[in-house]
Amino acid sequence: MITLTHAGGALTLPADLDWTDEFAWSPQVSAEQRSLTGSLIVHHSAVQNGRPITLASNGASWYPRAQVQALQALLSDTAPMTLNLYGQAFEVIWRRSGSTQPLEATPVYRLADPDGAHPYLITLRLMEI
Repeated sequence: MITLTHAGGALTLPADLDWTDEFAWSPQVSAEQRSLTGSLIVHHSAVQNGRPITLASNGASWYPRAQVQALQALLSDTAPMTLNLYGQAFEVIWRRSGSTQPLEATPVYRLADPDGAHPYLITLRLMEI
């Protein structure tokens, strides 16, 4: 089960969301520079926070419109949330940097006046803090 807990409660997310960038992150960073003699100096450091967590339907996981609206309401909140994902807990916030949106929702099929049960494909972009 995947849940997103916030100050006002918790939302249950589809259990089959794909963590698309799970392995596109490194817990270490490095910086390289040259000394006056031309020797290479490499500095290593542990990354303290900022791990991206992108959860996506990828065409397979549908989410009802009413729940998408609940997620959209959370976008105005900047308080940290707890993401329980595959038995692990992460303290997260919405990832708002760059040109992509923190939440994307696309209807599975077009309907002029969808009700709360109308299915959507979703992508959530979060960041561990």
